[in-house]
Amino acid sequence: MAQSTNDPNRLITLAIHSYDRAVMLKRQLAEAGVPAVLHNVNLQEPLVSTGVRVRIHEKDLPLALKVVESETVLPRGKKQHRSMGKVLVPVDFSGYSLKACKIGFAYAKRIAGQVVVMHAFSSESHRFFLPFGSDLYGNGDQDDKTMRAAATLKMKNFKSQLEKNIMRGEVANVPFDTIISEGLPEQCVLQYAQKIDTPLIVMGTHGAHQQEHAAIGSVTAEVVDEAKFPVFTVPENMALSDLSQVRHVAFFSNLNPQDILSFDTFTRLLDINGLDISIIPVVEKKDAAYLEKATSQLMQYCTEHYTQCRFRLEPITLDDDLVALQQYMTDSHVDLIAVPNRKRNIVSRLFNPSIAHKVLFQSDVPMIVVPV
Repeated sequence: MAQSTNDPNRLITLAIHSYDRAVMLKRQLAEAGVPAVLHNVNLQEPLVSTGVRVRIHEKDLPLALKVVESETVLPRGKKQHRSMGKVLVPVDFSGYSLKACKIGFAYAKRIAGQVVVMHAFSSESHRFFLPFGSDLYGNGDQDDKTMRAAATLKMKNFKSQLEKNIMRGEVANVPFDTIISEGLPEQCVLQYAQKIDTPLIVMGTHGAHQQEHAAIGSVTAEVVDEAKFPVFTVPENMALSDLSQVRHVAFFSNLNPQDILSFDTFTRLLDINGLDISIIPVVEKKDAAYLEKATSQLMQYCTEHYTQCRFRLEPITLDDDLVALQQYMTDSHVDLIAVPNRKRNIVSRLFNPSIAHKVLFQSDVPMIVVPV
């Protein structure tokens, strides 16, 4: 094996902002003792620069992330309006909706937050554009008013069921609200997540044995592909009943600096003490020459900065039907899959589905998708 060339002083990108926001973040980092530099600045007209990169030394990343986490950087004169940790749980009143609520409520309790249980239905005016796999959200024989009344009644009954489960101790006791929205379900979810600045979206899925529902346009798949917030998917046949039961995580890595940021987000969502974490490289064939160096750097960084975990590298060949991955997850008792997910255009998503998209339809293991 070649000697590691990991350099703790190498520069990595912490964030990409407008010029004003980048300058403010650089100032905040300096106050915390973290030197930073700005790249991609228009030197002639810096105020109109977009996509300015705030770069720091890799060794300073843990402290820098605490600075970013403690206060969102906003342009001068703007006030910050953040929700107090409202976890968003979209439901369609199926059996796996209740399972998703159990996970979402438990997480909200852990962060001393709240839950918003959301149902979206597509009216007659939206139905022409209703994506495949969304049949549970509407019925063509009902008019819009009847559909809203039916959705309202279902939400009332679902809320009553949740309250009973809370009383029996089967669901965590946290404050929660319910909301019904009309429109394309995935768009409603994404827009409301943006509105409340949710820390986490929790959604149920059909799982590996319900492929007839797993068409391109399923609501969960669309949210996973488009969300700017972490998404936790709960398969119908998931074995876990609480995130505290997670012992072994498979973390997919593209072997780039953004994965470090994604991993840090993941560690803030889950109690990682004592976890076994298998890092599975996902690289194109043309990048294979860099695999050894990149994996060595990533492993060294993780073992140095997350000493409470046990890391190992698992170079698995990922075929289209994920047979090798499925076998590995079964043999190694993987409890959770973590995937950094980069937003891509619709053509790329159709003809080259992401790992997150494939796993969503071919596994009964829960998955957390972190946008990068």
